[in-house]
Amino acid sequence: MTTALPNPADAQRQASHPETSVWVGASAGTGKTKVLTDRVLRLLLGDTKPERLLCLTFTKAAAAEMANRLNGVLAGWAVMPDDDLADRLAALTGTAPDQDAMTRARRLFAQVLDTPGGLKIQTIHAFCQALLRRFPLEAGIAPHFEVMDEQTARELLLAARDRMLTKARQDAGTTLSEALDTVTRRAGEEAFGTLMDALTGERGRLTRLLARHGGLDGLVAAIRVKVGVAPGETEEQTIAAACRDDAFDGAGLKRAMATLAGGSKTDKDRAALIDEFLAHPAERPARLADYRLAFFTREGEVRSRLATKAVIDSFPALLGIFEQEIERLVRLDSKLRALRVAASTAALLRLGAEMLALYARVKESRALLDYDDLILATRDLLQGGEGVAAWVLYKLDGGIDHVL
Repeated sequence: MTTALPNPADAQRQASHPETSVWVGASAGTGKTKVLTDRVLRLLLGDTKPERLLCLTFTKAAAAEMANRLNGVLAGWAVMPDDDLADRLAALTGTAPDQDAMTRARRLFAQVLDTPGGLKIQTIHAFCQALLRRFPLEAGIAPHFEVMDEQTARELLLAARDRMLTKARQDAGTTLSEALDTVTRRAGEEAFGTLMDALTGERGRLTRLLARHGGLDGLVAAIRVKVGVAPGETEEQTIAAACRDDAFDGAGLKRAMATLAGGSKTDKDRAALIDEFLAHPAERPARLADYRLAFFTREGEVRSRLATKAVIDSFPALLGIFEQEIERLVRLDSKLRALRVAASTAALLRLGAEMLALYARVKESRALLDYDDLILATRDLLQGGEGVAAWVLYKLDGGIDHVL
């Protein structure tokens, strides 16, 4: 028995229906642009005026591709034989067209050509720029703003990064200099440059995160919660707590150590590592790395043999004692990694926030916006309070019926 596969055309017709609100997500080359084009065609067939449509794409190439497709289809409809046109319209809408629909289809090409400016098919950035030009005061930006190209934005960002690094080096003892020290201790020169480039590339997301959490301190606190780190908790405190007598089974480890001391050279070496750790409570944090070698390899893997067979036979409980200690040390490693992630991330965010602040000051002084600014400012404008958003949306609603 075979199962009939769904027909993609049915799903595309459903998504392109003019009376439904649809979000389409699919891989490249699977027909998203076709669905968008079909929806525009069906809206035009339904007597929607071309000037009342707004189509947004991410790139200029996509906008040009869509415009070419629409013009090509409409030009074809204008001169196509009746039977072929009827078949095309039926495939598009799922129903056989009547004579009125055929006539409307043939007239659409001329109607679009006569529309001032043609169909509105723009990139998201072009739409945002046009909207901000109409409502600069409502958006809180300079009416004479200019949009930077990507090269200019990158040059200003690099200059802001250099000023941030200079400030961090000169102001020793500040949170900024400490953040730089934290990052450079854990990342080499090449890795540091890669990290800063990543921060620069994600400046829009970083700006949104800072705004969402009420600034840097709120964002850092959210990150610590996410990785399971308590406020104010440090690596030093965690290690010190893990080295106290009440943190592990000292009595069991001493019994195991005494048994190991009567075993082979490997057993005796392991016993010595445990003894050095247990015998000097004040020095345990400093000796922790050596102590771990009793249970783990230098690569961090649990040792395949924790004792010789003779030792285990003479003290069978040894394996249970060691396994319990290994589990404790694994949990400690996990906690320390979380603390390092939190501290490193906080340090990077502090550097990034300072760089963005310097970058923002330069842009404001020159009335410049980058592409991310266009989107963020438009989002804030359309979500603004005190009736601003309602007024802007009202004005938009007066000229646009459908946004695709």
